[in-house]
Amino acid sequence: MFALQSMGVEKVRNSHRLDRLTIALLLAGTAIPVHSATSTAATESASAGQPAQTDRQSQDIIVTGQLFRDTQPEYQLDQQAIESYGVSSVGDLLDEVQNELDDDQEPLILVNGERVSDVNEIGSFPVEALRAVQVLPRGSGVRVGGTTGQRVINLTLTRKLRSATVTAAPKIATEGDWHGARGEGLLTYIQGSTRGNLAFRVRDESSLLESDRRIVQPDLLTPYALSGNVVGFPDTTAEIDPLLSAAAGQTVFVAPVPNSGSPTLADFASAANSENVTDIGRFRTLWPSIRNYEFNGSFSTRLTPWLTGNANLKVTRGVSRSLRGLPSALFVLPATNASSPFSNDVGLAFYGQDPLHSRSVSDTADARITLNGRFGKWVSTLNVTHSDSKNVFTSERQTSFGTIILDDSINPFADELSDLIGITTDRSSSRTVNSLAQLSFTGPLLDLPAGPLQTTIEGRLNWYRLHSSSTFTPLANRTFDRNEQSVRGAIDVPLTSRTNGVLPQVGDLDATAEFARVHYSDAGSLNRYAFGLNWQPLDPLRLRAAIEGTDNPPSIQLLGNPATETPEVRVFDPLTGETVDVTQITGGNPALKPEKTTIRRVSALLQLVPKLNLQLNAEYTDTNSRNFISYLPPASLAVMLAFPERYIRDSSGELTTVDLRPVNFDSHREKRLRWGLSIRTKVGGGTLLTGSASPSPESESGEGAAQSSSPGGRGKPATYLQLTANHTVVFSDRLVIRPGLDNVDLLGGGALGIGGGRVRHQIDGTAAITSGGIGARLGLTWRGASTLDTSIGGVSDTLHFSPLAVFNLRLFADARRFLPRSDWAKGLRFSLDMVNLTNQRQRVRDSFGNTPLQYQPAYRDPLGRTIEFEIRKVF
Repeated sequence: MFALQSMGVEKVRNSHRLDRLTIALLLAGTAIPVHSATSTAATESASAGQPAQTDRQSQDIIVTGQLFRDTQPEYQLDQQAIESYGVSSVGDLLDEVQNELDDDQEPLILVNGERVSDVNEIGSFPVEALRAVQVLPRGSGVRVGGTTGQRVINLTLTRKLRSATVTAAPKIATEGDWHGARGEGLLTYIQGSTRGNLAFRVRDESSLLESDRRIVQPDLLTPYALSGNVVGFPDTTAEIDPLLSAAAGQTVFVAPVPNSGSPTLADFASAANSENVTDIGRFRTLWPSIRNYEFNGSFSTRLTPWLTGNANLKVTRGVSRSLRGLPSALFVLPATNASSPFSNDVGLAFYGQDPLHSRSVSDTADARITLNGRFGKWVSTLNVTHSDSKNVFTSERQTSFGTIILDDSINPFADELSDLIGITTDRSSSRTVNSLAQLSFTGPLLDLPAGPLQTTIEGRLNWYRLHSSSTFTPLANRTFDRNEQSVRGAIDVPLTSRTNGVLPQVGDLDATAEFARVHYSDAGSLNRYAFGLNWQPLDPLRLRAAIEGTDNPPSIQLLGNPATETPEVRVFDPLTGETVDVTQITGGNPALKPEKTTIRRVSALLQLVPKLNLQLNAEYTDTNSRNFISYLPPASLAVMLAFPERYIRDSSGELTTVDLRPVNFDSHREKRLRWGLSIRTKVGGGTLLTGSASPSPESESGEGAAQSSSPGGRGKPATYLQLTANHTVVFSDRLVIRPGLDNVDLLGGGALGIGGGRVRHQIDGTAAITSGGIGARLGLTWRGASTLDTSIGGVSDTLHFSPLAVFNLRLFADARRFLPRSDWAKGLRFSLDMVNLTNQRQRVRDSFGNTPLQYQPAYRDPLGRTIEFEIRKVF
């Protein structure tokens, strides 16, 4: 029997105010008969392994019994196991855990056994607030109001904490030319069932230029330069002027513009057939400059013995800036111009002096209130959310192309020509407003011989509104409204039970079913269904099989985002084998159709050595999508041939414009298996620390202190070891772009995007060891080789993408471990985080061993190895 316990209920002194609040909640639709849920006994969470505790100010609400009947967590983290991740916040820890699980559905989060509607309600709390974490298997979410495919992650908080946390972390790329920094301030209060947290974060990252990573630029047909070059006209590859050739003693095809306001023919002849060169990489960003701000405030308390309230407000702002190269122009200098020493018209190839800029600004505000009520054995959750986000993108682009004939009054060698190049600034913006009200009830509908039939009933109302505008294209102003009403029901039916003696020889077997019907104002009524079987024939073995079907309309953003044109985007053209700079169009597509997805899963979990928490897990997934929605890739041979209208070429066949707005592909089907091993155990001698190594001064009494392992001596902390390794193998991955076309084998050279075909094999692993506030964590991601088919000049070829192994290392140490008697060392932690430890980048080669310019290693990973040094202090 797995029990989840919430925190205590504080006594309410002002009963009249409480009565008025209760009446208001009744009128708001959350009313239910008030049944006392107070327990006379205080029982700790099963995984925490602590004895029962009582509090003079509170009694514990117990979420027991039948919610997780006969279900043990896949694994559990006590405080030292949490410490082994070396992270600072609850959200960071959840990210690490979810990366290990590799689930395609967000888990349902419980805090002290009560549901939270969003991770923002708890994610900004420091990890010192956690006492234990339990990760339950996939499918457990249906018992607490989630979907049949969700798993549950329960967070058990410490009972008392008051702290202020300050973090500063500078970051650099070891190859130089890039740096970043982040800072964080947290104020945290936990007292029984009341908790509050204020968090402010800022992140700043510098830009990285292509020249900083020595990116090789494409050859220019016309030799543009900031200082300018003289070429022939109208044929820029022909002889410039017979008089210049005679003066130079050779036929002159190009000559640099001298640094003189009135150059003579001899000045041009002295450097004939050499040219001024400008590294355009100094004006193109590989990595934009970024600055993000975030404020997150959350508060939760028990309003009555049967009702808990949560409030959360999150406000963010993000600014990104990029450089897109220099504008260019071919100026025609007539022979009649007094400044010209030439006998005929010539061309002057100049870059503009100022690079083209783009800027993106995103502002988001999200407010939510969640009420969790308990009446008898039933639990209800009301979630009300309102969010408002605005995105503004501005971009400079060149409007004048071809040749610009200079007036005879202009001296091009003394006057500034950049002002003659037409530049305009385009702007697109979108604002999305979303309001949500969701009410669910979960509890036992009736008692069956094998246990209670757990039921969830949920209603949901959602309102969306998106308004977008753009100066990039005419008639670009759009307003989309969507209303959504849905009803969902889910059940968990126990069929056999060893505990209740119903066919105990079969083991524990239960079935889950779910059905939802959603009406969209713009897409009609769509359905979602799921069926599953969970079987535990023996204690060490758990099996699960499930099928899920979902009809989803495209998001309102996919439909209505404004059209945006970004010039000078570098792409690889698989039809010509050339890397070219194009105008890239992005935005929404109002003609998208709903996507229908069917997922079949079979999974197994086997406990091999319980003492070591050694377990084997495996999951086979078959995903089949119809009307598959995807953005078009910048260049992919199969997609380019299927959507020729999206890839525009000039008269010479050179790719000039790529329209990446999303489309419906006919179908996409993938079959894969993910399996792995994990160990989480304590090794060596010592006594387990019951709290964090750097507790708050006002943390719960006794937490954070090492237990004595010998009379009169300090306790030696235990050593915690964690090893995980997971292998994903994709058996097949095929895409049908349009009806009637052959399917594209994404494992056999047919890629959806330019990143290469689908990787057949991938290995993810972690190794962590920690002891008393000192630890190291090593992560590995290995991706196998892949290929991409091309057709250059009608000749088929294949690009080969090399395997890639990326190691990440995190080292951390609490200063208190080295200076146990120092007051300033209390709560002080140093961390060193190295990403891409060996500085590896993927290599791409064609059949002749050449690397196309778009696939240069620095394009694959601009930053390379980065090192972040974090200083964190808990007061």
